[in-house]
Amino acid sequence: MIRRLQIEGWRAFDRLTLELDPGCTFVVAENGIGKTSLIEAANWGLYGALSGIDAHAASRFGEGRVRVQADVELPDGRILAIDRVASGRVETLRAYAGNDELDDASVGDVMEAAFGASREFLSRTTLLSSATVTDHSAGIFQLHEHLCHLFGVDDLQAAATALCRAQASAEAEAKKYRQQTRRAAKDVGQLRTDLAAAERAVQIAEQARAQARGAVAAAQAALDHVRTADAARKQAEADLHLLEELRALASPLLAADAPARTPGPADQAKGQPDLHRRLLDAEADATRAADAHRAELAIIAAQLAAARAAVTELHDAGAECPVCRRGLAPDDVATADQAHQRNIATLSERHDALQRLATAADQRIKDLRSLISRAVQLRPGTAAPTAEAAIGINDAMDILDRARAAEDERAEQAAEARAERNALQRRISSEEASTTQERESYLAHRREAAATIAAQIMADTASVILAERIDPLAAEIAHRWKRVFVNRGELRLRHDGRLVLLHGTHEIDFDQLSSGEKVIALLATRLLVLSASTRASFLWLDEPLEHLDPGNRRLAASLMSTAGEHIRQLLITTYEGKLARRLAATDDVTIRYVRAAA
Repeated sequence: MIRRLQIEGWRAFDRLTLELDPGCTFVVAENGIGKTSLIEAANWGLYGALSGIDAHAASRFGEGRVRVQADVELPDGRILAIDRVASGRVETLRAYAGNDELDDASVGDVMEAAFGASREFLSRTTLLSSATVTDHSAGIFQLHEHLCHLFGVDDLQAAATALCRAQASAEAEAKKYRQQTRRAAKDVGQLRTDLAAAERAVQIAEQARAQARGAVAAAQAALDHVRTADAARKQAEADLHLLEELRALASPLLAADAPARTPGPADQAKGQPDLHRRLLDAEADATRAADAHRAELAIIAAQLAAARAAVTELHDAGAECPVCRRGLAPDDVATADQAHQRNIATLSERHDALQRLATAADQRIKDLRSLISRAVQLRPGTAAPTAEAAIGINDAMDILDRARAAEDERAEQAAEARAERNALQRRISSEEASTTQERESYLAHRREAAATIAAQIMADTASVILAERIDPLAAEIAHRWKRVFVNRGELRLRHDGRLVLLHGTHEIDFDQLSSGEKVIALLATRLLVLSASTRASFLWLDEPLEHLDPGNRRLAASLMSTAGEHIRQLLITTYEGKLARRLAATDDVTIRYVRAAA
């Protein structure tokens, strides 16, 4: 059973710690507080990925980190301490059984040994959210598979499956011998002569195919060469076009560097390095000019600020000198104010002019840098394009296609020669093996008969064991159903793990039951399976009573609260505090109230 559960950062819970005791516990919380989150957090903490829960999506307010700690009391008295953390998409686990530290696989081994069931089966059985309370889509939570493993039927079924495969193989072999007929003896000498001729035909066809393969390789190399030359020519044309475009764009920006002239062949050879260098020099000059303008702007701005501050002090001084506190005449104030205003106007004009100069310099720097980024795309040593190749790409591709067609034809001829040779080899082998076929046919039929009988025995034995083990469970489940629904037919557990409801001779499938009937059926089955086929001592259910009408809630709650000595801990979430309090007054029931963090 779970002695202690601590949750951090899980949906509505900032931090929640539950100290739990044996018996039936009702966890009461209003809708939306986190009853389902509590069950899911416990499921993920104990079973990790087997729970099917995305811990990252459950993190509180997108904090990205959740933590679940659980102390599980094992049947032998040891405490299995599990501390599971998910930070982002990374999950870590620290677990101890006594003083032994465990990894995730070892945790599964410890739980399976302690509770007598696989961790996957326990994850589907012991902690059930509201979405799975009425879920029967996978059978009774893999009940059939669990019982097969528990009662040792797995080995029998595996042996039966292997024997069925052996029987199918033996049957096919025996059928082959039955369909074969005795043929008259052939002239093996003539067949061998035909085989020698076929071998020579294969050699000739393979040589022709090798020659065709060489022709394809030569045509492919020629096509690659033509494509490379054509790409180089197109690249040279693109480089020259880009160089001419860059020179035209750079001319206004470099007008001060040198007089314009028509570029010659020597310029084409060194066009990129020379243009790149001139653009870099022009950018450096423009940067220095912009820095000078900004420096002067800073000085003018400081002077403007000082002048405006002086005007403010003049008017705030109360008609007296702000330095010597001597009273100022109105004419003195007006004269000083006019002088400051003239100074401010002069500085503002200079500030605006410098701002325009700085903006123009920044634009020139931006234009020059744009040209520099494009100029570096030019390859060094850009030259005039070479002449087109003597053969075009389309012609080279036609040659390659014809060579490949010839190779395919030679390959087909070689395949036909090999097929004829192989057919002759099989005929010779068949003739030579005819003397042993009778013995092989006899053995094949014996193997078929033995495998058929053994497979049937194994399957029948497994069915008998399951029937003997499931029938007592089925009877007890029917009895528990009658305790709740007296006049609603008989609930039956089939040997394949299906639940059905019998009304006389009429059989109703589980999916056709009402929500309340599904809850009672699965609740009775889960309690019984846990107690009869495992040593698991806890069962947590999320809001199982909400699917029932008021008349059946009391019966279902009593069924859960009297689960038996084996299920030492039964935890039930609900929003109906009144019902929980009534049960607590009459039965051995504990109530825990849970509230979400603010």
